[in-house]
Amino acid sequence: MSSGPPGWALVKSMLSGPHFRYSLMGFIIYGFIFEVHELQSASLKVTGPPGPIIVAMGEDVVLPCRFSPGQGAQETEVNWFRERFSPYVHRYKGAQDQYGEQMPQYQGRTELMKEDLAKGSVDLKIFRVQLSDRGNYTCFVRRDSLYNDAIVELKVTASGSAPLIALERYQDGGIRVGCRSAGWYPPPQLLWQDPHGQHLPSLSENITQDKNGLFAAESSIILTRGTNQELSCSIRDVPHGREQRLSFYIADPFFQDAHPWISALGVVLVAVLALLAIALYLFKIKGKHEKKIAMQDAALYELVEEIEKQADELTWRRYAVPIEEVRVVLDPDTAHRDLVLSADCKSVKREDSLQDMPDIPQRFNPWRCVLGREGFTLGRYYWEVEAVDGGGWAVGVSREDVKRKGEIEFKPEEGIWAVGQWAGHFQALTSPNRTLLPEIQTPKRIRVSLDYEEGRVAFFSVDEEIPIFTFPLASFEGVKVHPWVWLGPGTWLKMWP
Repeated sequence: MSSGPPGWALVKSMLSGPHFRYSLMGFIIYGFIFEVHELQSASLKVTGPPGPIIVAMGEDVVLPCRFSPGQGAQETEVNWFRERFSPYVHRYKGAQDQYGEQMPQYQGRTELMKEDLAKGSVDLKIFRVQLSDRGNYTCFVRRDSLYNDAIVELKVTASGSAPLIALERYQDGGIRVGCRSAGWYPPPQLLWQDPHGQHLPSLSENITQDKNGLFAAESSIILTRGTNQELSCSIRDVPHGREQRLSFYIADPFFQDAHPWISALGVVLVAVLALLAIALYLFKIKGKHEKKIAMQDAALYELVEEIEKQADELTWRRYAVPIEEVRVVLDPDTAHRDLVLSADCKSVKREDSLQDMPDIPQRFNPWRCVLGREGFTLGRYYWEVEAVDGGGWAVGVSREDVKRKGEIEFKPEEGIWAVGQWAGHFQALTSPNRTLLPEIQTPKRIRVSLDYEEGRVAFFSVDEEIPIFTFPLASFEGVKVHPWVWLGPGTWLKMWP
């Protein structure tokens, strides 16, 4: 086995020869080969496809991922995962597939395409794609001390049934016709067209979603005698641009009963007039009393609305404005080597290019995290973080004794209380499952509130001045608690004030 870079044995024999023993050329050749080897091992680049991968539900799909340089395939570790590093979608380590920590929904449905592993290809094949498989996947590659990752987005579509047309009832002097189709993802586009291909406005449209996540589309239109009796209903698959169409024609005899109410119009009109007279009489008697009640109800409504507004304001002030505002300065000794801090250590950006700095024990690795320099063991504080989302982010607090090396999960049991944006979802990093916050619009600026003695960690949207999420009360057990952030690919965060 070679103990040096490629070509070392050749250079050694050249340097030991009678003509090259003290030759300057020999040293130059050796230096060049050694430098090439150092450059090859200095970085590991991982890339995914430029855009999302689209597949129909039930089909197989391959998620592309490549790394370079590609040599050393036997020592390569490949981890495909979703929102959390573990459990895995698929794991390859020690030249073998590792199924012990695989997510249950992917068991028996994944295969790492190892044929071109030596060429730097670690594509993942997923069999019988389900609707729940859609979303972002992370391709994480590690070789020796080098590692990197890339995001691959998977979009799943489903083609539903052909359009079904039904004559529903007589309405507004014509016939109401409905068109329906089900089993689609994403929602389809349903259109009415005349014989010339011109789109016709619909009377009503409705999109519903079943328990399996598939969409059904319904639309209706009114046809009248002699106009638009011939038309078609089209259901369009927007991502693929495919269309299914059903045409039909309604003959004039069907419109003969479109006005059945005309013969009874006189009787109904008399009855309506009689009721109207009675109603006017009663209205004169009760008008003044009802007006007084209405005024009282309006005043009561305004009072309740004002009380609720004041209660919301008190909630915001109680938790969003603690005793002391703290100026957070990030600690460069804890920052992952892919993170670049500003000169004042008030902002941080993920560059995915390892900086030349020692991997000391307090530095996070492999997760791209960084702590605030100052920690707290008592008191109430708050600070704000502005986020520019690239590939996801999370902000919150962390115990000082949080694990810095290897695989960790962002949850209170690991010493991390945080919220963040990841895989298209704004969520609180709770345990055992994340808490999705679909009713909250992802804020650009978040206020983090810490009450050490009470054990309260809360988050607020500075943009809308509303609470976001409060974790269950915790005990920090006298351990220092620091501001904490994690950055996804291309993300930039700034601390305020």
